[in-house]
Amino acid sequence: MKSIGILLTVFLLVWSMPLEREVRACSCMELPSVSEAKEQADAVFLGTITEITDVGIQREATIDVREAWKGVDTKTIKIYTGFNDGDCGLPIESGESYLFYGTDRSEGRDDGFLTSDICSRTTAEASAMEDLKELGVGKKEFTQAEPSSFADGHSRWIIPSILGSIVFLFILYWIIRKKRN
Repeated sequence: MKSIGILLTVFLLVWSMPLEREVRACSCMELPSVSEAKEQADAVFLGTITEITDVGIQREATIDVREAWKGVDTKTIKIYTGFNDGDCGLPIESGESYLFYGTDRSEGRDDGFLTSDICSRTTAEASAMEDLKELGVGKKEFTQAEPSSFADGHSRWIIPSILGSIVFLFILYWIIRKKRN
């Protein structure tokens, strides 16, 4: 009976992990040069944040794009970042303009899941003069398509959690049945 209690405790701990905020310290190497950052990024654009929403373990910023140098075709785009509390999240504010270097984390999905953090060259527009000068003139004409959105940071864990729960319960049932026989 003791082993069943241990298994149940392990199950509950493992099952609840994806539902908690990630805990990790942020440590960045030296920032890349402007040309290296542009090459490494999937999207480089200048825009004003119109809305910030907390979504699971991250923040979703809706941005009105003013100029783009790479990877942006729409006037409005969403980018995701941490909470700026040790998770490398950007210290962003609604109504402020930033030069973003975004990384595509779609993992095969077609939802335009861009992320950025303090380890990229993303910075407030007022601090981006060197970058803007080196980037030169960017694209300023965009389609009006609505930005895509990653609905919830936990949604990718739902199916694995359900399947894991079923497997665990099956194993637990098998152990209990075996002990009774």
